[in-house]
Order: sequence, then structure tokens, then C-alpha cells
Amino acid sequence: SSCFGSWERSECPCAGRAAQISRERAAVAPARLFVMAAMDVDRPPALEAQRKAHPELSELQDELAKHIGAKLYHQFTQTLLAYLASPPFKQAAAADELVELFNGLIKPLETKLDKVKFVQFLSIVCKVQTPAKALEIIAPFEESAAKHRDSKYLWQALRSEKLILSGDTDAAKELLSGLHKEISEAYEVDALIQSEFHKTHALLWKALSRPQDYYKSSISYLSFTPLSSIPAEDRPRLAFEIGSAALVAQEEFEFGELLQQELLASLEGSTYGWIMDLLKAFGEGTFALFDKACADHRAQIDATPELQQAEKTVLRPKMCALALMELAFRKPKKQRRLTFSEIADHCRVGPKEVEFLVMKAMCANLIRGQIDEVEGLVMVTWVKPRILDNSRIDLMRDGVDAWAAQAGLLLESLEDMTPELLVS
Repeated sequence: SSCFGSWERSECPCAGRAAQISRERAAVAPARLFVMAAMDVDRPPALEAQRKAHPELSELQDELAKHIGAKLYHQFTQTLLAYLASPPFKQAAAADELVELFNGLIKPLETKLDKVKFVQFLSIVCKVQTPAKALEIIAPFEESAAKHRDSKYLWQALRSEKLILSGDTDAAKELLSGLHKEISEAYEVDALIQSEFHKTHALLWKALSRPQDYYKSSISYLSFTPLSSIPAEDRPRLAFEIGSAALVAQEEFEFGELLQQELLASLEGSTYGWIMDLLKAFGEGTFALFDKACADHRAQIDATPELQQAEKTVLRPKMCALALMELAFRKPKKQRRLTFSEIADHCRVGPKEVEFLVMKAMCANLIRGQIDEVEGLVMVTWVKPRILDNSRIDLMRDGVDAWAAQAGLLLESLEDMTPELLVS
């Protein structure tokens, strides 16, 4: 029946239902307001302490509180990473404050957060701690980290780093050796894990004074690490240390990959910028550039113990080998017959040292060929491939053009001979 007609308005069923809905809504509304107010007011004590200590970070603190209240843990994680990247937490003076923040805010949410991100927070907190304190902080989380493959890898890398800094390189080496085997055999290991592993491995080789291994691990670290994730203030020093290791490593002759790294751009305008001239000289394999770099930066080289000590025993012999390699590369393939006198002049060695230089270059797999001691010749059949710069690409282009021209002449010769062959 219609609600209008003989029934009075107060007796209408629809009207009664509408009144009931209104009363229910009126009862629910204050409860919702109370919940929303609780979300705004009920903040973790650790976060309230942060508000008092760092009012300038109130915007991020509000976001953290909002995400915790709404149980949006992914958003909370991203905001907390940005919060911990703030300047106040990069100083050693923040060590105790970070521990309090970790224990009061992050640790209670361990089961709610991504396992890898939790270990990442652990790493940030431990960064400004003493090695002994850091080892104490991370130890209780070994079992929980081991339940997830990548978090276990990251935890082991973090522990290895602190062991190295505490001077226990033997334990760190053993742990990293096992970790290296696991990562090598694993499938789709996250780039963050690879980055931290190679960074820690490089730290180990640096502590053990093994420049060759330090350089290799550092290059691997850079290949997995965006430049933006390396603090700008740390880049020049890191680039200098990697460059120095490449120079003094006796078995390292490949500088093309290093010179292409974005990190080296940070050397420009810094106190370490002078090393670029040395690196370019070795990249070119040119004695003229090497001599000029040594003359221009003599004071800096003498002030760098590893370079000063290695100048005569490593740097110059290595430059001789690279110069020989460059000499052979620039020769046309069918004309790589180098005389002893030519090698001596180009590589700046005595006549009696030529054969030793060539044999050393062959042992280092820089060139292959034969030595004719009677004729005083070196026949080079192969030169180790290198990353090519523009000048070397031009050389290869000229070689291809010459080959194409020879192939054209051969084709014309065959075409001229074709009638004679058909008649005969």
C-alpha cells in the first residue's frame, strides 16, 4: 500500500525505518570520530620523543604516525627510510638516539615489516655505532633473518662488515666465502643484496691490503649500485681509492671499464681530481701522458704512500706492458712484426730488456705471438680485447675500410679473369 492515504505519517512503516537508520547513524558517527581522533593522538612514545627532538621533521613524523595507525606498513617503511636519511641521523652523536628509535618503534613491528627492509633498518642504525656495539645489536636477529633467503644474505653481509671493522678479518672472510657461494648459486638475488655483499667484500680486501681483489670487488659493487645511493660526500674518496687500487694492482691492465664509471665524475673539482690524469694515461697506454701526469702531480704522488712506493716497481713496468700492447694494436693485422729496437724506443726499455718485457706481456695474456731472437723480431698474432674509445674505434674503422677496398680489388680481378676461365 502507499505510504500516503489513510495512514497517518507517524504510522507509516517507511518513516519508521528511516528514523531507525538515522538513530543508528547518529550512534555510529561519534564512534568513528573517536577512532579518527585516536589515530591522531595515539602515537608510539618513541615517535613522540622524536617529535620533541626534531620538530623540523614534523611532516615525516606525522606521516609515520598516520601509516602506523592505518596499518599501512609498506608506506611506513618507505617514509621511515626517508626519515632516517635525514641529516640528524648521519652523525656519530645520534648513535644512542637511533638505538632508542629502533627499540621503541621498529623492533615492535618486526613481524609486520618486509624482512629485507627490517635488516636494512638494522644496518642504518648500526652504521654510526662502534663495531662492538653494532655486533651486539644485530646478534639477536640471526634466527629471524635466516627464515628468509635475502634477509639472511643481507644480515650476513652486515655482520661481516662489523667483524671487519672490529678487526676479526678471519671470521669475516669465512662468512663471506660461504655467502659468496650461496649468492653465486642462487636465482634472482636482489641488486641491494649484491651491492652490500660486494661492498663488504671490497672492505675485506682493503683491510687485507689486496688491491687486485679490492678493485675487482669494487667494480662489481658499482655495477649493482645506483650512483644516487652513494652519499655525494663519499664519492670522491671512493673513486680515488678504487683508482689507486687499479694502478697499484700488478695484474690489472684493463682501465676502460673503470674510466666509464659515473663515479669518476665526482673527482672533478675535488682534492683527488689529479688521479684522473694517471688513469687516462694507463687507459691510453701512452708514455707521454704518463710522464706528464707524474711531472704535474709529483707532490700528490709522493704524498700517497701506495702510489709513491709502487711507482718504480709497479706503475712504470705496467706502463711498459700497456705501451707494448698499444703498439701492437695500432699496427695493421698483417704488419704486426715488431723489431726489438722499435719496442725499446716505444716502451722506453733497454735493448736487453725487450725480450723480458714481451715474455711478461705474453704471460699476462696481453698479447700472443712468437719471438725471433736471431732476427730480433716479435710476430704478434693476437692482442687482448679492450673497451674501445673513439680513437681506437677510428682505427678499427680504417682497418675495415682497407679490408673492403682489398675485397673490391679481388672481386674486380676475378671478374676480369672470368672470360679467360670460361674460354679455357
